Amino acid sequence: MWIALGVIAALVAGVALWWKFRDPLRGEDFYKFHVERKWAWELILDDEQERAFMAGLEAYDEESTVFPHRESGALRVYDPSMMISLFLLTEQFAAMGPQALADPAGAVRHLIDRAAHSETGGVLHLDDDWMAEPVDGMDKYDFTSAMMSATHAQGVDGGVGGYGDEDGGYGMLTVLVEMPQHVARMYDDAHSHAAPGEIRNRLDVYKAVIEEPEPEFVAGLESADAERSRFTNTLMYDYGRVLAGYRSMRPQMPQAQPSDVMSMVMARMLSDSLPGMTWTRQPSTEQYQRALELISTRG
Repeated sequence: MWIALGVIAALVAGVALWWKFRDPLRGEDFYKFHVERKWAWELILDDEQERAFMAGLEAYDEESTVFPHRESGALRVYDPSMMISLFLLTEQFAAMGPQALADPAGAVRHLIDRAAHSETGGVLHLDDDWMAEPVDGMDKYDFTSAMMSATHAQGVDGGVGGYGDEDGGYGMLTVLVEMPQHVARMYDDAHSHAAPGEIRNRLDVYKAVIEEPEPEFVAGLESADAERSRFTNTLMYDYGRVLAGYRSMRPQMPQAQPSDVMSMVMARMLSDSLPGMTWTRQPSTEQYQRALELISTRG
């Protein structure tokens, strides 16, 4: 009986996480871009600048698709294939002054084109064809799964977000050195509105899964996520260059698990500031060390 109730409780607890991650751009907002100004990278701009910047992104999206990872502060550009820090873009947009407000579409296009010509800090060029054939029996999906393991060491806290795109050939690791107390209270308050009714049987589980979350829970969780984004930083990395390092290091570690080899490769890329890895904003010493621990400490 206790085992059954434990499984049911786990299912219910997973509902909130499923809802949160089922649609990173909250459905209709994908094509609108004009949403509440709340993420840390948006707050670099004032209200007028932010509206202009989002209009510029929307215009660029109509020509060449982009995907904003809002909470991580990163922009996926599909053609040419690359990742750009949204902190970098908003800072550059603000620096353009009245010119950007007069022609936001042209300003955003100029900034993205400039990023395509130079892989500077906050810019990561990608190769969509990064894996031509399986490696060590791994296809790109297996490789992505191993990468997720390689960037979330057991026993190390601080990895609050991970993302892998096997088709685009990139991954992201979002780190938080310490959860501020006021943010923790915001999450506690949000979850206090998410408690399900009494779970007595399988039918109650189904009801909990299909019902829409409480509006107070949704609003509270989004506010907590936005506030937390002020204290996080995201490391972006290119699968293609991790794979090149993996091929080079694999003969030295023939008995190791693939994720352990990837861990060694990525730790070297980060510690030696090698190409193929960059942050969405300049990391603090603590953020850098936490990312290195998450990557290089194996369980």
